[in-house]
Amino acid sequence: MKDFLSNKFLLLTIRIIIGGIFIYASIDKISNPADFAKAVKNYDMLPLSLVNFFAIVIPMMELVAGLMLIFGIYKKGSAMTITVLLLLFLVALIQAAIRGLDINCGCFSVTDTSTKSDLIIRIVEDVFLLAGVLIILFFHKPHSEKIPLESEHS
Repeated sequence: MKDFLSNKFLLLTIRIIIGGIFIYASIDKISNPADFAKAVKNYDMLPLSLVNFFAIVIPMMELVAGLMLIFGIYKKGSAMTITVLLLLFLVALIQAAIRGLDINCGCFSVTDTSTKSDLIIRIVEDVFLLAGVLIILFFHKPHSEKIPLESEHS
């Protein structure tokens, strides 16, 4: 199983899929910051003074981390950033579902008509994304970590 999960092709495929999803998710939020700020506010988790900050920073983090993951720049760092984002998203989605909030999750489009029934689907999707990014974190072997073989003449 470890050999399968550390397969370079599998890891590249996971990086491209997750990176692409995060890039796609960031575009509408970056294009419509006021609408995304409303979506963030609707979760009723943050003080109003932090809503705009999060509405600007989160999509930029999604975009940069997604690009870095796809292009293999600081793979572990970008995977860790995406892990933290997914954990934050899961906390927000789960608390909204538990509280019965009927809100647009703001996950991909801030102008869509998502209802609370979609929150459960988004939670499941985020769990799968988290599993994928954890595979990258735990099974990616950076080139710099390769240990050269010792000479038999030592």
